Amino acid sequence: MQMIQGLEITDVVGNIWYLVLGFILFDVVTGLLAAAVEKKLNSSINYVGLLRKVGEFVALAFLVFVDAYTGSNGYIIKLGVGMIVAYEGLSIIENFSRMGIDIKFITKFFDKDKVGKGDEK
Repeated sequence: MQMIQGLEITDVVGNIWYLVLGFILFDVVTGLLAAAVEKKLNSSINYVGLLRKVGEFVALAFLVFVDAYTGSNGYIIKLGVGMIVAYEGLSIIENFSRMGIDIKFITKFFDKDKVGKGDEK
């Protein structure tokens, strides 16, 4: 049995890993900005949000194992990555709305309790 040396995450997940990482980091930044605008910057809420982000990475790692076990050639990983990117994209749009950036053409399809609070002047 030969040991694998120099195995990188992009060898397993592909370059889409950088897309997931970028979306997660951008969501964290926009979430912090939205909380600052709303004057609700709270370390305990931030802690819970960061734990959710760690949970997304754990879920992605789990999908890597499931994909390897089933031998599906990366399709399960790509499905999971797509779901994470979609979730983060929606969260980023909600954060923009909370900051008061006018994107009503998109947010009219969202839950009214989560978006549009920064629109009132």
